Amino acid sequence: MSGLPNHGTGRLRENKREAHRMSVETTLHHAVATLSDGSEVRTPYWHLDSGVAGETFLVIAEQHGNEVQGCEVIRRFKLACEEGLRRGAVILVPFANLPALRHRRSHISLGPEQPYADDSGHNMNRTWPGNPEGNDTERVAYSVHQAVVPHCTRCLDLHSWSRFTATCTLARGGHELSEAMSAVTAIRFVQETAPGKSAEEGPTQISALFNTTGRGATTIELAPQWVIREKEVREGLRAATNLAKFLGMMDGEPEFPEGPIVTFTAADREERNHQLKAPCSGLFVEAGLQTSDYVEEGQKLGHIIRDEDLQTVEIVAPVSGYLWQYGCFREHSDVALPPQHPYASEGDVLAGVMTP
Repeated sequence: MSGLPNHGTGRLRENKREAHRMSVETTLHHAVATLSDGSEVRTPYWHLDSGVAGETFLVIAEQHGNEVQGCEVIRRFKLACEEGLRRGAVILVPFANLPALRHRRSHISLGPEQPYADDSGHNMNRTWPGNPEGNDTERVAYSVHQAVVPHCTRCLDLHSWSRFTATCTLARGGHELSEAMSAVTAIRFVQETAPGKSAEEGPTQISALFNTTGRGATTIELAPQWVIREKEVREGLRAATNLAKFLGMMDGEPEFPEGPIVTFTAADREERNHQLKAPCSGLFVEAGLQTSDYVEEGQKLGHIIRDEDLQTVEIVAPVSGYLWQYGCFREHSDVALPPQHPYASEGDVLAGVMTP
């Protein structure tokens, strides 16, 4: 009767999974900030405890109100931890900046089509560890910091940037643990960035707060902003799960995509990113590719409908590599539609192919 399914074994496995699920304690908490007008912001977060000693891993998202991809990543990672967390604890903050989320813009200080730089001190990721007597963004950051940051040993900070630049992990250059954590995220592109300042030097980024205090952190920019897309959510979930495995909190080995991880610095990016600029003015029509896609030298990337004589001008890849940039865009394309318009002036960047 060996061909029949072993229902007893199946039930045993399910019982074991259920027993483990019950052993991971999940609780909901709130970080409470008192704003300048006396009202409160209650930032919800999950705490998952395996009951076994290990790292305490913070995953945080939505520091900017239009960067929503990481919120769904965190929701799915919570489910994965309830099933697979073996050691340590996880703290998950999907809505770090509730006021900005509700404002539907990157900072609460911004109006229509204002870029990030016009922040009036309200860029949350420049305010850590926050200030209980500061502006409202600093007060929210302070409440989240006090509730979770001192208890955590590692951090994954999830952000988003515009769709025209590929999803990328940002490693702190010269910080061995940050570089190791960044490599294991399995995101195609890893850029090494400046170390960042410590809290003693003034308000800083949350990743710098970890990396300058003997802990470890990495940041992922999940392109694009404003929307939640399945491909990027899956990449973010894989990254968080890989980090949990790397930190010894989950069983198993990290999973990586086919092909190389392309690591670069700001300096060598200029050498390795082969930008393709519009040879004429007209409307750039993309060829259905996405950033991070591998392209061969000479492969069609799209075409321009030339506005002078309506001729079709094909645009092809200058080298073989991975699409770091793709599409016709201009400064501040993350906050306004006109800078995303596909009309290209001669010399506008249409694509950038990064060589491995």
